[in-house]
Amino acid sequence: MNAASMYGLFAQGVIVAAAVCAVALRHRGPCPRPMRQVMVLALSVLAVLLVPMDGVSIACHLRGLWGDPSVVTLGVLLLHVLRPSALPAWPDHRLCALLTVLVTLPLHAPLFLPVPMVTWDLYTLGLQPWVLLAALAITAVLLRRRAGGPWTALVGVALLAWAAGLMESDNLWDYLADPVLLLAMAFAGFTGIWTSLHR
Repeated sequence: MNAASMYGLFAQGVIVAAAVCAVALRHRGPCPRPMRQVMVLALSVLAVLLVPMDGVSIACHLRGLWGDPSVVTLGVLLLHVLRPSALPAWPDHRLCALLTVLVTLPLHAPLFLPVPMVTWDLYTLGLQPWVLLAALAITAVLLRRRAGGPWTALVGVALLAWAAGLMESDNLWDYLADPVLLLAMAFAGFTGIWTSLHR
């Protein structure tokens, strides 16, 4: 089993652990003992890896259902399980909404625009990522005070994982973002805008 497969299977256990912790926090409140969160993570990972379903592990089924999360999303989920107090706050809602639009629309342009009209596909920049890396560096410098350190650290870990080839994809975008993360950003951004308009 290569590193990419190990990442994908481990990530499924983290997703299950995050779901279990979310339900537990909602119904019982935060757990004062960090050791219990570690136990939840370990048991979730072992369960999805070892419990078979139709001859393969639950993790394989989950991986086929929604794929592998990005490294940034996996980092957020791990923090949610192991240290919820360290979760990074969303950036300013206007910035969050703007980033979502600027990233989501070009990434999914081929889905809703006629192919002849699409002359620039943002997703392909992830395969030759020097422009994307330069944009990330400039963005990190400009937003270092507004976006906060934790997000910068998560992106840095994602870049290291990309350099090491940790995931099956060679596209840098798959390490940085995925549909769930983009939807969460969109929800946080546009909910914040809606709330500020109706105060």
